[in-house]
Amino acid sequence: MSLQNIVAITIISFGFIFMALAAVGVIRFPDFFTRLHASGVGETFGALMMTIGIMVYTGWTLLSVKVFIIFFLLLLTNPLGTNLIMITSVHAKNYQDYNHKQHFGVNQDDTADEKEGR
Repeated sequence: MSLQNIVAITIISFGFIFMALAAVGVIRFPDFFTRLHASGVGETFGALMMTIGIMVYTGWTLLSVKVFIIFFLLLLTNPLGTNLIMITSVHAKNYQDYNHKQHFGVNQDDTADEKEGR
């Protein structure tokens, strides 16, 4: 086994361990939002480590460029999806009275006018 293979297997194993710990966090954490955080961060970082390991294993080839493009797409979509799930759940459950709090820059007169239909 060459040094390149050992480094690649080590990095891929580290990514797998990180994703496994994130899965345990999803099971063990008490709140929906902490579970969502563990899932989002764990999957993104674990995928980063695994794709870096695959890139080290294959060397600098067209396959490693394709794997990097796949990781880049994961890097864009995973945090965005996690954020959209969080925002949807906040608005659906009215988490900590989020939807009815007084926001900066909004007057009570403006909200009264909206309720009356003006």
